[in-house]
Amino acid sequence: MLEKHYRGAGWKVQQREDGTVRAAGLDGVTWIGLPVVAADLSQPGFGQLLLSLADTYMPDGRALCPLDLLPDPPCADELRALLDELRLRDLGHVEIYSLAA
Repeated sequence: MLEKHYRGAGWKVQQREDGTVRAAGLDGVTWIGLPVVAADLSQPGFGQLLLSLADTYMPDGRALCPLDLLPDPPCADELRALLDELRLRDLGHVEIYSLAA
């Protein structure tokens, strides 16, 4: 869904081995999209992965990449709680992407 959204905006999209989709948007902005399912949330190190992705800078190094998370609806609340625990929602560039968000 995120890949379709990014492509629909005319952005070049690349799938990465870490499960993310990277999109080169306007003005050199690199968007990072990650689908999240319940099994991801129970994986050791998933919180660290989110922290690492949230600390990814754009190619010019001047700003952090926006991070879009697309949760499976049954685990959306658990993902929100994890983001709050990690204080990632306070940063302003990490968002939960969904029609219900």
